[in-house]
Amino acid sequence: MADRNCGECTLCCKLMGVPELKKPSAKWCVSCDQGKGCTVYEERPPSCRNFQCFWLMDENFPDEFRPDRINALAAFNDVKDSCVLHVDPAKPRAMSSPKVNALIDALLKSYAKVFVLSGKESALIQR
Repeated sequence: MADRNCGECTLCCKLMGVPELKKPSAKWCVSCDQGKGCTVYEERPPSCRNFQCFWLMDENFPDEFRPDRINALAAFNDVKDSCVLHVDPAKPRAMSSPKVNALIDALLKSYAKVFVLSGKESALIQR
């Protein structure tokens, strides 16, 4: 694990679905204190405990790629040789921003496929 912390970033609390809480993706979790963190962190469900944000894990991710700065976060995927890029659907310009495009390019150097999710929209980008 990289020597990083979430700081004011709580974007995973919005973009990730949490089945145990019946929380859909792209909606703020009721237990999130936006900009501060989870109010039930010690009791959070398994999907939250198991979630791993690439920016948080990998010190090689540039600071400017912190999810709350680019309105997108990268995470592991169940499909072999792929990852998922969750983009905030409330920020429609994020998808075509230079930083998100640079992140996609960087992810494609390590993964053959990047699944991009933004609310109900999705795309598959392959090498």
